Amino acid sequence: MSNFSGQPSLNPAEEGELPVGGEGGIPQNWKEAIPCLISSRIAIIRTESKDAVGGLVGKIVLLGIAAFCLLLVWLLLITGAIGAIAAASTWEWFHVAFAAAGAHALIALIAFLIARSRTPTIRFPITRDEFKKDREWLNQLKKPSSSEG
Repeated sequence: MSNFSGQPSLNPAEEGELPVGGEGGIPQNWKEAIPCLISSRIAIIRTESKDAVGGLVGKIVLLGIAAFCLLLVWLLLITGAIGAIAAASTWEWFHVAFAAAGAHALIALIAFLIARSRTPTIRFPITRDEFKKDREWLNQLKKPSSSEG
């Protein structure tokens, strides 16, 4: 599903993947429209879901690699800092290590609370817009027209 520029098409109906009914491919009443609407909305949801998952997996992998490298750097820095502080002061090395652990636990708790309050949501904007248009269109199809009377 891509257009002439190689970009994915946002409208699966443009690609001829959707069933159509009625004259000229346009359903004439709401009973014909329901299967067409369901299949087109499933296609849109599938497309948006693939995009969301693909981007998310790539970010998770990269963030995992970055987090692992930062963890190694941080462990080496803390180890060096504990040794340097213990050598420069009268504190034993394990007292410095416990103080560093407490500071890290406090920072982790604060970071966790901030992250929990900022959880993003995936909104699927194209799907929501299409569902809104579908409701309006079906409501118009359900209204008896003056020519049927």
